[in-house]
This record gives sequence, structure tokens and C-alpha cells, in this order.
Amino acid sequence: MTPIRFDLEIARACRMAQVPYEEFVSTVMAGAYPCLPGAIPGSPRHFDETDLLAMYIYGRLLAFGFGPLRSGEYACRAHGGLAAEPRARSISIALEPDGGKRVVVERDAPSAPLPSAKIQFDIVAIRQWLAQSSEGTAAEPA
Repeated sequence: MTPIRFDLEIARACRMAQVPYEEFVSTVMAGAYPCLPGAIPGSPRHFDETDLLAMYIYGRLLAFGFGPLRSGEYACRAHGGLAAEPRARSISIALEPDGGKRVVVERDAPSAPLPSAKIQFDIVAIRQWLAQSSEGTAAEPA
């Protein structure tokens, strides 16, 4: 395995989102985090709010016991949903009756009930927490 090369921007983003750096980089190296900004050679690496939200979700999925590859997959699905709907208030990973999973982005009150088996992230609270984290005064959202 190729040794992990230290990347200052990734390290800063990991610190802000409370994600273990080595585990995150290993997930990226395994190809399981395709939404990493600046993944194209020669492009600058800059983490915007959507990138940090996805990293936060990745870290919480790890904390829930998901493996790094599955966490990366769902975090990048969430990234795509958040990029398409920047005013999202929440995002959920819902278990379908057939065993499939889907990411649901909610901008307002839910229009249809979600399955009861879901993991839901309060994007408004996470945005506030990330803003405080960048100032060094954050307490993790509930």
C-alpha cells in the first residue's frame, strides 16, 4: 500500500468535521470517497460548506458503526443531494422495504413520510456547528 501523503487542506477539513485523518485518507485511496474536492490532478483543493457537511456525515456514519467504504458511499450521495439542494434542512438515509437504501433531502417539511428505518441529519444544526468549529467554539450538535 502506498504511504499516506500528508495533505494540509484535508487535515484541516478533517479537524473541522471531527473525522479521523488517516481513516479518511485510506477511504479516499480506496476510491470510496469520489466527492473529494480537487481529486482531479492539478486542480486546487478547497473544501466548501457542502464538502464539510459531507465529511461530517461521513464521520458520524463511522461513529454509528458503518464501515469506511459504506460511510464514504453514503456521504458522497449526501454530498450530491446537498449540492443539488443547497437550502436543505435535513438529509436522511432511508431503508426501503426491498432492502435498498436511498438518500432523501428535505428543504421544508416532509412531503411524504419516510420509512421508519432511517438515519437523519439536521443540516441546519450541522451548518451552525461547522461555523462555530471554524471559530474554535463548537459543541457537537445533537
